Amino acid sequence: MWHYATTMRPVLRNVVLVGVVIVVALAGFLGGWYLHPSSSSSSGTSAPQTLSVIGAGSLAPILPSFARAFANATPGAQAPLAAQLYEGSTAAASALTLPQQPYDLFISADFRVIPQHLEPPTATVVSWEAVFASDPLVLAYQPGAAGLSGINDTNWYQKMVGPGVTLGVPNASSDPLGANGIFALELTDQLTHQGGSFYGHFFTGAMGALASPTATTKLVSENVAATALSTGEVSTFLIYRSYALVDHLSYVSLNSSVNLGAIDPTDVALYHTVKTTELSGTGTAVKSGAPVLFALTVPSNAPDYSIGVAFAAYLLSNATAANWAADGFTPLAPVWTDSTSHLPATLAGTAPVGVAALPSYLAALLA
Repeated sequence: MWHYATTMRPVLRNVVLVGVVIVVALAGFLGGWYLHPSSSSSSGTSAPQTLSVIGAGSLAPILPSFARAFANATPGAQAPLAAQLYEGSTAAASALTLPQQPYDLFISADFRVIPQHLEPPTATVVSWEAVFASDPLVLAYQPGAAGLSGINDTNWYQKMVGPGVTLGVPNASSDPLGANGIFALELTDQLTHQGGSFYGHFFTGAMGALASPTATTKLVSENVAATALSTGEVSTFLIYRSYALVDHLSYVSLNSSVNLGAIDPTDVALYHTVKTTELSGTGTAVKSGAPVLFALTVPSNAPDYSIGVAFAAYLLSNATAANWAADGFTPLAPVWTDSTSHLPATLAGTAPVGVAALPSYLAALLA
């Protein structure tokens, strides 16, 4: 089971990964997913297998170290940064539908993206996902910014509407983090009984409608959230805890009723009461709130399906749980899947974590 304290500092990650490399190499060999070179030359040397990954933008400072450790533990594998792309999960999913897409594994920051954009009946790119960790929103801020002196986990929403305080958010139509930021603002507005005035400070229009930023709010890609804060482009940013920890950002924690980090049915039902409207194709679509759950899959059209599944097994193994926790995630045990019948056998047998069907109250959110 993945039961690890989430207080481990990110600076310990490299130390932990050294041990993980050894453990995973042995565990992979014994478990049957240890990757062997796909071809050999006449001289007996092995042609390397290159792992290509596409994932949520918030994983840019996190996942490369996992990929390096995997490659170091896997003879014949390499995981160059040039073969990795990190952007909004919705945009990343669209990239996987293109002919001859180059990625072996996809990680989304929203467990709904894979079933809704890549699985039948919408597409046939994948037939399963593995939901493996939750990650709550926090409010990252620029220390010393005007109006933020004394900010804490009880007064943060009051400080945010002070003179000169600005908010950075990604585009909700291409990045789930943008929508999640909107949901957090709407939940805060409801729970503090502000009648839309708190939300209206950051976006025009009614809650649930297409959100247009006010002068207080700036659209900023999550990939550059840390830079936007350090340069003063924005003074606050609703971001995943993992990103704040790994980038050493100052932040305040949010109540579980607001941070989208809880997975119990009561909080999930609360999250689902808030909505926003996104641009979708040539029209719009209404999206409801949901917990932040990271999920992975291997495209059926991956250039190297075997290395994608091997990396997925590594990421889901008990050996990496401490690293996910050190980076601010809360690993799930068991891992959840939306399709037990299509999940690769090597992942279904992931031990000792195990895999179970996605709970019905979460599966209902995929419709």
